[in-house]
Amino acid sequence: MGQGGDTRGPANGNPSSATVARIVLVVLGVLVLAYGVYLARQVLVLVVVALFLAIGLDPVVRALQRFRLPRGAAVAAVFVGALLFIAGFVASVTPPLVRQTVRLAEQIPDFAEQLSDRSGRFADLDRRYDVSERLRSAVDDLPGLVAGSAGSVLGVARSVGRAFFSILTVTVLTIYFMLDLPKLIQGGARLLARSRRERTQSLADIVFKRISGYMIGQVGVSLFAGVTSFIVLSVLGVPYSLPLAMWVSLAALIPMVGATLGAIAPVIVAFFDGTGTGIATVIFFLLYQQFENYVVQPRVMRQAVDISAAAVLLAALVGGTLLGFVGALLAIPMAASIKAITQEVWLPRQDAA
Repeated sequence: MGQGGDTRGPANGNPSSATVARIVLVVLGVLVLAYGVYLARQVLVLVVVALFLAIGLDPVVRALQRFRLPRGAAVAAVFVGALLFIAGFVASVTPPLVRQTVRLAEQIPDFAEQLSDRSGRFADLDRRYDVSERLRSAVDDLPGLVAGSAGSVLGVARSVGRAFFSILTVTVLTIYFMLDLPKLIQGGARLLARSRRERTQSLADIVFKRISGYMIGQVGVSLFAGVTSFIVLSVLGVPYSLPLAMWVSLAALIPMVGATLGAIAPVIVAFFDGTGTGIATVIFFLLYQQFENYVVQPRVMRQAVDISAAAVLLAALVGGTLLGFVGALLAIPMAASIKAITQEVWLPRQDAA
């Protein structure tokens, strides 16, 4: 009688075989899912980029909808407007950009000779290794080398094909996401309990505003940097001002360090043109960087993402390490989204505990 009780359970608190099997299955499932994500990482990056673009353009679509346009017509208007803007920009910029870029490539040997005249160390290297003449020969032989290298041509064609496919995929996905964004939000909210749906949609609106605000603000900063640099470089008489300004504009998309990276090439070219021109270019970029760091960027960060400069730098470094240039661009709005969710959800729960 003293031996009653259920003896079917695990002895001494050890897990049963069924529990161990469930744990093993869960671990295997997580590993298989992680491996699948790793295999599809390139496609997933395109999906994430398209989703961020759709979120960034959603305020424009909503603004058009206020004029009683259907969402499909508003998305079409945004897409056609963006396409016309890009086509007009490329058509107006490409001819002078190509001319100045070719001229810049042809001037590289002359730059080397000028550097040889101004620097004794480089002059010694030039005499020993004939650097200037080698550069001149490489530039003169470049068309023949490009035409005669089938492997290089095929490699360039493959790279162009991959880039075109990626751009086309992102464009199509962005259009679909823009069309179905309200439905996606509602569908995601329906996966939660009814009592949490309204709160989830309000959080999604906050996150979307942070993402779109940052993206639009960063593009504005980039365009402002490029236009300002083109005007100033043209006034100072720096050669190849258009491609250099294009580089400044592209580099300005990179958070925190973009302005410094963008200034390197114009300063080098300006010093080759003349010491006075180089010093004036350095002064301009120093003043512009101060203006951008203390006037433009703080307003964009404070109004769009509301995160500190240290968090911006850390997010950009982590994102760049994981996904390269795209990761550096997307990391800051992601960090702002995490902060918004933390402030709206986690901190109130902690305060109420």
